[in-house]
Amino acid sequence: MLRESRLRSMLLMATWAIACTVLVVAYVAIAVHTNNPWPWHEIVHESGDRTLTGTILYFEHAARELPLDVLLGIACGGSVLFAFPARRSSPAVSRRLRLGILAAGTLVAIGLIIAGTLNVGGVQALSDNLLQLHTRPGAPLDWGAHWRYHLLSRAFLLLFTLGLAGMVVLIIDKARGGGRTGLLIFATALGLYVLLTLVFTPNRDPFVNPVYLGHQVREVLTHVLVTIPLAWGACLILAGVRSEPSYHGNAAVRWPVVAGFGSLVLGTFLLVAGLMSSAASHGQTQSVILLVFPHFFEHSFTYVVVPLIAGLVYESAVIVEG
Repeated sequence: MLRESRLRSMLLMATWAIACTVLVVAYVAIAVHTNNPWPWHEIVHESGDRTLTGTILYFEHAARELPLDVLLGIACGGSVLFAFPARRSSPAVSRRLRLGILAAGTLVAIGLIIAGTLNVGGVQALSDNLLQLHTRPGAPLDWGAHWRYHLLSRAFLLLFTLGLAGMVVLIIDKARGGGRTGLLIFATALGLYVLLTLVFTPNRDPFVNPVYLGHQVREVLTHVLVTIPLAWGACLILAGVRSEPSYHGNAAVRWPVVAGFGSLVLGTFLLVAGLMSSAASHGQTQSVILLVFPHFFEHSFTYVVVPLIAGLVYESAVIVEG
């Protein structure tokens, strides 16, 4: 069994190292492809009409990702709380200050996304994106299309983060268990995801359409390598890396293990189905470089929103429990 504080420290270093390394590699790949070490004004988006700067500040895309990102942030916060259900020992004033900073940061990030979208396309653009009508540029608007565009990949990510928490608990000590509050928070996020999936009218496209399959594979790659590590890293900073937990968890690791197995099944399906349907050939560009690496920067707002919400959920739960 690995000492818990040491594992927290190792995870914190690993999460930020993985996310930062991937973003650096993505930037270098774009720079080499464009033959420009400063490719900020080079057209790099797969649609062929956005520079790297425009891809990073893609407000409309961030708006349609917002409902998905909020749920992923809640799930990540709950998952880390399950893995590390330690009560904080710092003064209540410090905890509430951290909570206030996280809440303010979340409001600013969401406000910036909304304001940017309004500036670009007005109220119509904001409502169309929040209501999940968009998929790719030029495609007809369709109720819930964007949600279905991410149906399996986002389910994978939700299950993956809880499965990761279960694995952490098993590494530390299976008998220790996990935090029940964290499990309940995750269940809330998963329940809302299922409810919204029903609202946005699921169909067969996420399972059989090569365009949908290819996009979902890329989503998994992006968020497993960057978004989830950043969200976990934010929560681990709040958890602290030196202090030991003040109590052991009281929830069995059974459900996180089931979630981890479910994410493995979904991930395998997406990979196999994507390969069998030649999903990559249905992208908006034939360049593998432009298909994969700019997508990491297209989710720049996700990298802010998800960690902030995860941290907000984690710190709020700790204050309530403490």
